[in-house]
Amino acid sequence: MNELMNTETMSSLQIAEITGKRHDAILRDVRNLLKQGVNAHNFVEVEYIDAKGEKRPCFNLTKTGCLILASGYNALLREKIINRWIELEMANQPKVPTSFREALLLAAEQQGRIEEQQREIERQNTLLLAQGEQIEQKDRAIASLHERTSYLDQILQSKSTVTTTQIAADYGMSAKKFNIILRNLRIQRKVGGQWILYAPYNTMGYVHSETFVPEASKTGRVVMNTKWLQKGRLFLYNELKKNGIIPLIEQKA
Repeated sequence: MNELMNTETMSSLQIAEITGKRHDAILRDVRNLLKQGVNAHNFVEVEYIDAKGEKRPCFNLTKTGCLILASGYNALLREKIINRWIELEMANQPKVPTSFREALLLAAEQQGRIEEQQREIERQNTLLLAQGEQIEQKDRAIASLHERTSYLDQILQSKSTVTTTQIAADYGMSAKKFNIILRNLRIQRKVGGQWILYAPYNTMGYVHSETFVPEASKTGRVVMNTKWLQKGRLFLYNELKKNGIIPLIEQKA
């Protein structure tokens, strides 16, 4: 029955207990009032669980509803219902201290509630700050992903070959340093003055060999030069990233 009790309504079970009448009689009286056209908002039908664990009908009556119901009872029963309402309203009134000790206790209790409210406010602020930091981290991650996507888009959109010098520039390196890194990663080796890919990379279609005659050559000696296809450039990007080497555009991000 506890769930039916509050300071704004009184249940028909409570009224039955106060007046000493049977609960089914109280239900009958309430239904008769509703048939007469009284405001149903003052008599809200609900359910409660009885001792057998079964659901039973019940009414929650406002103060007005209780007074309407009590008007049909004798003076003694009306007095009991009215006195119960007075008790409920008095219990809901703020406690007024009657001594200095009670005043101190009341002040301490109020201070405790204020501090608890302040802690809750601080906790909520901390959560908001944490959420803000998470959002900033997500924004940075998205920006970084955008930069990486932009770099990969540049690679995939280009259909031409590029020199090692051009790729090395993306990483802020010289071609010499870049070639040494690729050699140390066992991606390529130098044969007859030309950088050649190790197996199985040499069959993947990553590079293209070009033949040219150096302008300073007086003998017309032919030189083989290795250029990277965009597929190979993407391969280098992935392999270098595995080893913690990323292009400048991503370093800035």
